[in-house]
Amino acid sequence: MLNQLTLIRPFIFLIIFIGIGNQSHAKKRKEVIVIHEPDSSRSTKEALLILPGLGDNNKGRKSQKKFFEQTEYDLFIPDYIAQESFDSTLLKFEHFFTDQKLDEYKKLHVFSYILGSWVINSFILKNGKQNISDIVYDRSPLQERIPIVLVENIPRIANFVSGPVLKDFSSIPYPTISEKSIRIGVLIESKATSLAKHFKDEIVAKGPIKWAHPNLNQNYNDSLYTRLNHDEMYYTFEEVGNDILHFFRLGFFTKNARRNCFDWDPWLKFKKEKKA
Repeated sequence: MLNQLTLIRPFIFLIIFIGIGNQSHAKKRKEVIVIHEPDSSRSTKEALLILPGLGDNNKGRKSQKKFFEQTEYDLFIPDYIAQESFDSTLLKFEHFFTDQKLDEYKKLHVFSYILGSWVINSFILKNGKQNISDIVYDRSPLQERIPIVLVENIPRIANFVSGPVLKDFSSIPYPTISEKSIRIGVLIESKATSLAKHFKDEIVAKGPIKWAHPNLNQNYNDSLYTRLNHDEMYYTFEEVGNDILHFFRLGFFTKNARRNCFDWDPWLKFKKEKKA
């Protein structure tokens, strides 16, 4: 366990990176729903479902809406995370899926963050694939260790900030799906967040990360490495947005997508190359 002195900094990090939004979730986090041509039958249209994770925040939702509402897809970003438990979170998502009649679309495309990936896979394992045609997962070999590290080292603070759902989530193995009719793409984050850096020793103690072949427990059709960390993935769509859309349309990322891991230290801050 961390000593009392070192508890101060993680508390601040948690408030900044997880707590804001979760503490005032009901007041400030609103569902995003954008319907193009509302008079058209849903059976002739396609929809995009974005499932944020525990890093969900208003800045991220604003960025997601700004980028993806310009596409041909109807856009849905639910307010589905329930602090009470993972099961309540899954149930809340199921209600959203039913209430918004997402199964009526010709195709449903899914972009999911970490917690969202656990939820959408659990949904499929429980309810079948429905009309889901493809999923692009945002995965992070580093960030995915954060829940268990927080629960092990600062359980009271973690529970205060995020609720029991974090502890539930930390104990649930990745729910692998093997539905071959769903095209699957994976974005692999390659930098550590500030929160991860604070718990570097605890994360590293969980074992080495094989960046060239990370253990994702999921078969996929295509993958790409992004230099972004998990926080940046919520709002830096000028770097990853077109690849996400390209996958939805064709089942693979763009030809310029980086398919080899970066040869760098993921714990160091990314430095842009200076132009000559």
